[in-house]
Amino acid sequence: MEFSDADLTEVVRSVWDSMLGLNLIPAGDPYEPDEGQRCLTGCVQITGSWEGAVMIDLPEPLARDSAAAMFGCEPDDLSDEEVLDALGEVANMVGGNVKGMIEGECKLSLPTVAEGADFRIAVPGSGVHTVLVFDCEGKPFRVKLLVRQDRDSHASAA
Repeated sequence: MEFSDADLTEVVRSVWDSMLGLNLIPAGDPYEPDEGQRCLTGCVQITGSWEGAVMIDLPEPLARDSAAAMFGCEPDDLSDEEVLDALGEVANMVGGNVKGMIEGECKLSLPTVAEGADFRIAVPGSGVHTVLVFDCEGKPFRVKLLVRQDRDSHASAA
């Protein structure tokens, strides 16, 4: 199954709009967090007839703003756990929409969320298929679609 940038862009925009009521625009510049900046990554894996993962990397302020939009409250009123839960649910929705475009039987993992100022997440045996960068209310973030490589390959992605 091949996914185009346009396919993934539409999935991400649809989830952000329907779940959060936030508008996204594609950003032309790559997204790399500032050194020492607290960031979060939400990830779900897809297994079955197609294998890969969806990762959403964003700065903590955008994660908090997105969670506030989801829960209908102010960003400062949220606990850290609520911010993690919201990103997990967004990753789950994006991953579920990607899974829905796949022919054949597939399963979606539970979402995983990592947080910190200096970390790396790898999905061993995968390679980057697509990296998209978006701007949400002046804050950039990135979405990666990873795809399983040949089982003999030792490629990983972060």
